[in-house]
Amino acid sequence: MSQGVILSPIKHKASKMANDLYDFATQKDAISGYFEKEYELNLQWLPQYVEDFPKVMGKIMLKWEKCKFVSASQQMIPEKHGVYCFSIQLGDPFPDTIHIPLYIGKAAPGYLSERFQSYLREKNNIKGRSKLVFMLNKYRNQLFFWWSELPRIYVDTVEEHLLMCCKPPCNEKFPSREKLWGKAFD
Repeated sequence: MSQGVILSPIKHKASKMANDLYDFATQKDAISGYFEKEYELNLQWLPQYVEDFPKVMGKIMLKWEKCKFVSASQQMIPEKHGVYCFSIQLGDPFPDTIHIPLYIGKAAPGYLSERFQSYLREKNNIKGRSKLVFMLNKYRNQLFFWWSELPRIYVDTVEEHLLMCCKPPCNEKFPSREKLWGKAFD
């Protein structure tokens, strides 16, 4: 059984054109700092995959580092391949250590530093990916960028396996669990 914690404004439009206009308006509002009061953030957490993750990874160890997602943090991000995760720190009334993953990605063929910079640009991009523009602007004061350097050969598979552990609300594509779980490291 999975627990649900999907980022989506609750308003829905019938036609594609209306959706495009709504997305454009929503993006413009998000960039300017205006957000609808009614929205949901849903994370699907799959404990069976989380618990098996260390065993499936075998010799591959993830050493996570983090920084607040602000332009001043750019110099901290390495020019290396790896995986990354955006999270929000919940803040009061919750403990400071509680973070919720919102997006998981990979830096390959590019580097982690290049991905970080691309999100700084996407934050103000009216035509950017709507869920990401929303995330980058709505949670600007609570948003963290986590990364783990990896040899290029492992990046794609580790990202897929992280996505199998949870379905972060700002990711659009998810791998097939049954087909991939643990097989790449046999």
